[in-house]
Amino acid sequence: MPDITLSFALSQCLAAMAFISGIVAFQRYDRASMLKFWFVSALLNASHFAVLGQYEAALFVGLTAVRFLVAAISPRQRWMYCFLALSTLLIVLSYSNPVNLLPYLAAVVGTVGSFQKNVLLVRALMAVGATAWIIHNLLVGSPVAVLMELAFLSSNLVGYIRSRRQSLPAADNK
Repeated sequence: MPDITLSFALSQCLAAMAFISGIVAFQRYDRASMLKFWFVSALLNASHFAVLGQYEAALFVGLTAVRFLVAAISPRQRWMYCFLALSTLLIVLSYSNPVNLLPYLAAVVGTVGSFQKNVLLVRALMAVGATAWIIHNLLVGSPVAVLMELAFLSSNLVGYIRSRRQSLPAADNK
């Protein structure tokens, strides 16, 4: 059995707090509220990666946190392009191994998703990003982060179904 260090335990506690905030986010109906909870979740998750020494992932998630907040406040397309450029610059500057491509993929699809007005499209793109993070977290050995992203993916699916059901009767009445 591997030794559990204080830093590993702290990282997993931060991931657990990110987990809770993310689950709350996926159950929100409105886009701005969902993005604000994701902001908190991403800040905690970035801290978790930093404590684990996964600095590239911490940078991507930190950028994601800022992106969520900006998208919640000002969902203009020019911000989307700015964050896509920043993500690309980050991968160019920080690339050290192929595992780094997974946070980049998650950042790109998450960026496009964050700036969509359609909540269902936001959720679909976030599912792609969550899948990339699941693979990344498996590869870097963060069990709570793997569970968190699996739960995010599941919660997102539930939220997607609920949002879709809620939007269908409105569409039928037109």
